[in-house]
Amino acid sequence: MRRAALLLLLVTVPAAAGDGTALTVEVGKTVVRNVGIAAGWFCDDPSLVNASIATRGDVNYWSVTGVKVGTTQCRVGTELGRPSFVFDVTVKAPPPKRP
Repeated sequence: MRRAALLLLLVTVPAAAGDGTALTVEVGKTVVRNVGIAAGWFCDDPSLVNASIATRGDVNYWSVTGVKVGTTQCRVGTELGRPSFVFDVTVKAPPPKRP
């Protein structure tokens, strides 16, 4: 019982800003990260990104595409008993086009 309560606490306690893995993506570009068996995701500001999880073989991959400039924190792995990852996502503007 104690172990289940601890697991629930670890899954439900939000991470503090800056505690995640830094991830930078340009608007219109996609970055993919191996998240093992983590399933489910959410971001503090979902308007900044389009994201999804795809399974290839026995591994899940989180794909995140920049939509608009800003920063948000995302948790990948929302299911109890599975691992989770926290990403500090920065969406930046694409470089200016050359004439």
